[in-house]
Amino acid sequence: MSLEGEAPFVMDDGPKGLLFDIKRNSSEDGPGIRTTLFFKGCPLSCSWCHNLEGLASRASLLFEVGRCRTERCGAPCLSRCESGCLMPGEVSIQVQHARCARCDACFSHCPSGALRPSGWWMEVDELLERVLIDAPFFLSSGGGVTCSGGEPTAQMAFLHLLLRGLKARGIHTALESCGHFDYDRFQHLILPYLDLIYFDLKLMDEAESRRHTGRSNRRILDNFIRLNQEATIPIRPRIPLIPGITDRRENLIQLGAFLRRHQVGNCSLLPYNPMSRDRGALFGSEIPGAGRVARYPSRGYMTAEEAQRCAELLFNARP
Repeated sequence: MSLEGEAPFVMDDGPKGLLFDIKRNSSEDGPGIRTTLFFKGCPLSCSWCHNLEGLASRASLLFEVGRCRTERCGAPCLSRCESGCLMPGEVSIQVQHARCARCDACFSHCPSGALRPSGWWMEVDELLERVLIDAPFFLSSGGGVTCSGGEPTAQMAFLHLLLRGLKARGIHTALESCGHFDYDRFQHLILPYLDLIYFDLKLMDEAESRRHTGRSNRRILDNFIRLNQEATIPIRPRIPLIPGITDRRENLIQLGAFLRRHQVGNCSLLPYNPMSRDRGALFGSEIPGAGRVARYPSRGYMTAEEAQRCAELLFNARP
């Protein structure tokens, strides 16, 4: 039986995986030069999420209304759409994201690039072929492949096959996770094929976690404790510093106490990134928790002084 009555978010589809981006030459997602794979689907819907494209658990489309001017192109996309999700409008077309069946017929008939695909189903061998192009860079730099998202463990069956294939070829593997997964399945299918885990810790208060991420934090904290006790690979906690939410004094002090209690000696702080404010409109109402994202106040990047204050609270303050 699952914790707090919530089943883990699962969208496994066997040998195929749903991704929305492949980022090459990354130096921020683990040691050396890396290729980062972004999986779609996430059990959380954090109000500050800057990878909104990863929240939806289906292949869909992005629509940038500011680029669309039907009087210039005549809207050839309308006649190509097979699902009826594109409709005429006064200045630009209108999109009903929920009706999109991803026939992909419209993209090549959008001269402005206002319509773009969001997510592709891929087989393991196809993805391995794309990733292994970068193997010389991995081997020369001590790099490898990082699975991110979204939440890669939502597609655990596919992730298992992918990681097993990478390890069979001697590639270093890392995972970026929100921590909300079925631990027993993870321990059996995923953990043996990982070299490094980045584990997000956000909020210590359960009510605040439900309010700002849509989920209880009980499974997340429990999974972190078990991994910290049982795993033989590095588990690196990361804390996103979100103004007015995770950077509150009480939260940071409680997080610091939690890490000390479990003898965790390292932690990364991730200052707030406001880029999601500019991308939310591309996805329509298909994004889980869109209301929370829309209500989150807009502000700029976190300053060095603000980040330093958070570090002092986390590492030095006591309850």
